[in-house]
Amino acid sequence: MSVIVPSLLLARFEIGVNLGEAIAESDLIGMGCLLILFILSLWSGYYIFSKFRQIRIAKLESEEFISECMEGHKSLQEIYRLAQEYKHSPLAALLRESYYEYEVETKNTISAGLSLEHRIQLGKTSVESALERTIAAEMRRLEDRLVTLATASSLAPFIGLFGTVWGVLGSFQALGREGNAALATLAPGISTALITTVFGLVVAIPSAAMYNYLSSSIAHLASQMDSFAHELTNVFQKHFLQRE
Repeated sequence: MSVIVPSLLLARFEIGVNLGEAIAESDLIGMGCLLILFILSLWSGYYIFSKFRQIRIAKLESEEFISECMEGHKSLQEIYRLAQEYKHSPLAALLRESYYEYEVETKNTISAGLSLEHRIQLGKTSVESALERTIAAEMRRLEDRLVTLATASSLAPFIGLFGTVWGVLGSFQALGREGNAALATLAPGISTALITTVFGLVVAIPSAAMYNYLSSSIAHLASQMDSFAHELTNVFQKHFLQRE
């Protein structure tokens, strides 16, 4: 028993795939497919890292910003100054833009000599418009080039499939020419077929997984922005009344 177990483990580790040999046995079309998949993997890998970092920072800064706002009894002006420190938080961006619109609209409506009801209505409309514009801008920033990962996850399997079909076709043609089923005859085509399939999946699986994760994270931030925008609308409406 003590001899059998190590032997089985050794046999398990000795069985493997020589990727270098499989790539070397691929024909020109197979090499082309692998090159495209390699470039696609670098392309998607760069955007996975950059978008993951961007969204992670946005989430962390938003959490810190909300935590800072909840501490003590800060005035609206203090929260506005605090929002200047969180450049990557979409929630801080909502506060900055809506506060600026609130200040501008307050000065304009008071100097115009409008009635109290009209001033409150105009102020509320201006703040809501600023919030909508900022949410749209932040969503564009968060979703920018996210389609790259969707493209990689959908395109890579088809490139791998093309290499698979091409390799199988080459194997059948070689079999037809040689008239026998020698393994050496079929090996190049089979290597092309299988190695392109493997690399296609290697590119597609992480891209699809990260696309779903990042999309979910962006949806969570979007929900936070909608809730925060609603709260800000109520806060600014109260401040319009207090300043009259």
